[in-house]
Amino acid sequence: MKDKPTNPFASKEYRFLCWLAEHQSTVAGKKVVRFSQKELAVECESCETTINRWLATLRDAGCVESAKKGNYCVTPRGHAVIAKMKAVEKVLGGKENAG
Repeated sequence: MKDKPTNPFASKEYRFLCWLAEHQSTVAGKKVVRFSQKELAVECESCETTINRWLATLRDAGCVESAKKGNYCVTPRGHAVIAKMKAVEKVLGGKENAG
């Protein structure tokens, strides 16, 4: 079986950041991800410890912030990272190399 090409720049944290950005809802005028860490683990087919680690990494990088009641927000910096990485993906040859 031939291996699928991968994007060496697409970390699991980056893919998780993209997933979070795609699953935001607007609540009280602010976009938030309305999933608990337990629900995120189920949705992302991972364990809660991994989700917690990814969230901590993204928070430390300024890409995600915690909102009230376990909700999360993708920050303007997070959206800028996604935009830049989409440009890198385009240079690398499109979606088949997105990782």
